[in-house]
Amino acid sequence: MIKFFRKIRQRLLTENKLSKYFIYAIGEIILVVIGILIAIQINNWNEDRKKGKLKIEYLVSLKRDLEFDIAKLNTALDYVENDLKKNNAFSKRLSSPKANIDTLVKIARYEFNPIVGGLKELNKNTYNSLISTGNIDLLGKEFTDKIQEHYTIQETSMFFIKTNFQSYIDGINQYVMQYPINIKQNAINGPLQDSFWKNINKHHLQSNFNGVLSGRIFAFNNEKLQIIILLEKTQELLMLIQP
Repeated sequence: MIKFFRKIRQRLLTENKLSKYFIYAIGEIILVVIGILIAIQINNWNEDRKKGKLKIEYLVSLKRDLEFDIAKLNTALDYVENDLKKNNAFSKRLSSPKANIDTLVKIARYEFNPIVGGLKELNKNTYNSLISTGNIDLLGKEFTDKIQEHYTIQETSMFFIKTNFQSYIDGINQYVMQYPINIKQNAINGPLQDSFWKNINKHHLQSNFNGVLSGRIFAFNNEKLQIIILLEKTQELLMLIQP
């Protein structure tokens, strides 16, 4: 093709047809420009196609993260509700007119388990990747705003959960240093532990146990509220994803 245009150019110059040569030269330039524009358009189309594919991959990954979070939140909610049911029952028994110090000792020694589980972390892998790579802009401003709002709410809720549980854990660490709890990991059991519980200061036990039980119920009530908020927000965001 290049040789073909070169021959035409040489023939026009040989025949001294300058006007036709200039017209031809202009036409050749136009063709080159058109070729460049076509190449740019093809490149842009390829880039848009790559971005579109990457966007879909991110949406699929984000959808998977949110579905994982919903399953984890539901599991955590079941755990929290069961724990509240059990510890509210302790509170009800200890608040009964029939309750006495033996009721307290029985619950504190044999029934109350201070160890806690529950919600620790949620999945932010895709969101973190979107932020670190700057690819979050691929999702469009409106959807990006909703994603950032969601993870801001998630971070705030998790902060409240961890802060309240840390207060409970600080209290329970002091409690278990004073009163051996009913777990297999106790180093001292048998007659020595029996002797300890027979000789405890029961008024101090009442005050300390009231503190840890109240702290646990408060912490789990807060966690339940935050989980319900997170479930609602996560389900709302999941509904917007159409990969």
